Amino acid sequence: MPLHQPSVRVHLTNIAGLGAIQLLNSLLPALEGNDGVRVVETYLPDRGELASYTGTDPTVRRTYYRRYLPNALSRVVECLFPGRRFDGAVPLLVMGDLPIRCHARQTVFVQTPHLLQPAKNIWSAAGLKRSLLRWVFRLNIRYAQAFIVQTTFMRDSLIASYPSLHSRVHIVAQPVPAWLLRSGLKRTRREGEHHAPLHLIYPAAGYPHKNHRLLGTIAPDDVANWPISSLEITLAETSNPAAHIPWLRCVDRLASPRMLEAYGRVDGLLFLSRDESYGFPLVEAMFAGLPIICPDLPYARVLCGNEAIYFQVDDAGSLKQAVNKLHEKLSTGYWPNWSEQLKAIPKDWETVAQSMLDIAASPAAEAPNELNARDHKC
Repeated sequence: MPLHQPSVRVHLTNIAGLGAIQLLNSLLPALEGNDGVRVVETYLPDRGELASYTGTDPTVRRTYYRRYLPNALSRVVECLFPGRRFDGAVPLLVMGDLPIRCHARQTVFVQTPHLLQPAKNIWSAAGLKRSLLRWVFRLNIRYAQAFIVQTTFMRDSLIASYPSLHSRVHIVAQPVPAWLLRSGLKRTRREGEHHAPLHLIYPAAGYPHKNHRLLGTIAPDDVANWPISSLEITLAETSNPAAHIPWLRCVDRLASPRMLEAYGRVDGLLFLSRDESYGFPLVEAMFAGLPIICPDLPYARVLCGNEAIYFQVDDAGSLKQAVNKLHEKLSTGYWPNWSEQLKAIPKDWETVAQSMLDIAASPAAEAPNELNARDHKC
């Protein structure tokens, strides 16, 4: 190790969501392979996909964190009590949204929109859970020197929700997963006839905010009027939100080779989610060159600009209009051009790792990255 080489520890003991796991599968090897800032220890979960992560650098210490309570509850408890086991002179990069009560220079990667203050509180189990998370986050803000988010929308919304974070939030966007980067897939046209009904895909887990329930509001006597041949959703058949729709296909979770095959043949991505900090499928679809239908919400506008086709969230009639619009445009030979939107997306995970490690190694310092600098010039 070079003399005085900066070092960082990486904390990811509570990473359980499919999107976060996919991100870490691409990011972790790049973090550990960085030549400038050395990752000396990773704190891993004791269960799930990341529990078997071994990496390529045998000198990185792997520490497994055992949880006895359900993951979300255990994480809240962990953040309410002093985390002395994470004290130390080596800075800590926390990948799991909530700062830890420890004595270490700490940077927190915020990947969930559930920490943002809503326009009004929702009295439900999910609403109470989010309120608890926001309360814990607010209590622990003082333990972190820097925060990393993925878009200008998340930065501005996080600062609006927690004004004390002004000047402490950095933007580091992420590219598509490594498996899609390596594929080089670039679609430029439909695989079928211009006028044929659409083949669409919606890759998302069955979380409530992913809004699969919207499909269930389509009237049975209107199903045949949608210009769709098939819509594949990555849920098990037992979780089918609209069994009355014959063109809706539940294909369960797709491994990366099958996702690549799907992106190579479908006519577009349908995205229904109400809340996202980033929206990885949107970035994947842009990278692959696919048309996109998505809700007219800030997270989507920030990523997709004017090239996507938008609908009003929770409105099946508006969604139908968007689907008809895409079908009509494709019938004329239209295909999207995402080159302008992709300019803001890093080309590789090594660039992302460098930005995050530079911030984590000196979290109290001003460390504007390219995206921050570009945004401030606007």
